[in-house]
Amino acid sequence: MKNQYKILIVEDNEEMRENISEILSISNYNVRTAEDGLKGIQAAREFNPDLIISDIMMPNLDGLGMLNIIQNDENLSHIPLIFLTAKTDKDDFRKGMNLGAEDYLIKPFEANDLLEVIKIKLKKYHKIHQSKSRTIEGVFNEEVLLKNQKIKDTLNSCEKKTYGKGSIIWQTEDFMNNLYFLESGLTKEYIETVAIKDLILKFSKGPRFIGLDRIYQKKHNTILEIVEESKLIAIPKKIFEEIIEMENLVISYHAYIDHTIQELHERLSINSYGNVREKVCYHLIKLFSLFEETPISISREDLASYCGMAKETLIRMLSELKDEKLIQLNPEGIKLINKNKLSAEF
Repeated sequence: MKNQYKILIVEDNEEMRENISEILSISNYNVRTAEDGLKGIQAAREFNPDLIISDIMMPNLDGLGMLNIIQNDENLSHIPLIFLTAKTDKDDFRKGMNLGAEDYLIKPFEANDLLEVIKIKLKKYHKIHQSKSRTIEGVFNEEVLLKNQKIKDTLNSCEKKTYGKGSIIWQTEDFMNNLYFLESGLTKEYIETVAIKDLILKFSKGPRFIGLDRIYQKKHNTILEIVEESKLIAIPKKIFEEIIEMENLVISYHAYIDHTIQELHERLSINSYGNVREKVCYHLIKLFSLFEETPISISREDLASYCGMAKETLIRMLSELKDEKLIQLNPEGIKLINKNKLSAEF
């Protein structure tokens, strides 16, 4: 059989291990086995399987520990993993899935169920591989996505939720199951730095998608918080994966990511090496494009975290810019009076 798929079975129960191996071998899969997580890691590095099937409860290194090592190994992190478990506690299933498992099967299971799950997962990852090797056409951006019929149908069918100020949508290390469409409102995405200080990486103002730059990321590495009452629609990220794969948008998506990273690098370089005036002017211009013609209505604390400085330092600089008639400060927010002069400061 050409292009025979390789499957690694990690299971401490010898009878179960041999039974699964026999089922898969008869089904024309190239099979290797290991009896615990440590040997499973070694086998994965030698065998480079297309898929791993693993028990959760094992001696030496359990399935969750093995998965954690796999995810942090750049040579293995692309390999999907299906967990086997005899437990019926939903929390155990959720823990495995949140750690990045592709799927799970409850023991005992039928051979047909095992083969069907394997078939579906291998087909999915084969499509991803194929899409990366094809000639790519099309454009990936928010405007294109909003015109996509699959996205339209999803936005119409998914539940819309309203979140109040201060609500946390995701936290660092949460598993990334969904992306979000921010229909209205304002959010901030930030990381916690030294001395329990936050650095705000991005503000998002509806309507727009949140998380497009991390479609293939397994876990969040930031915190997303509601700044003002917002309406959000959670969209399964697999929908975006399917659109990218089926519509040949991989190269375009990579270009989108590159542009996003370049913008972040530019902003962080200003934060690192610019003086106070340069930092404040630069970030006011960035926020001007987000808020368009309306006043920039965010707290001084959040603006300081966005600029990477103390609140008191920010307030002094805003007063200087106000005195120079470059901005106006009023209850509605900050209004830019002379955008050109502000832009010339950095």
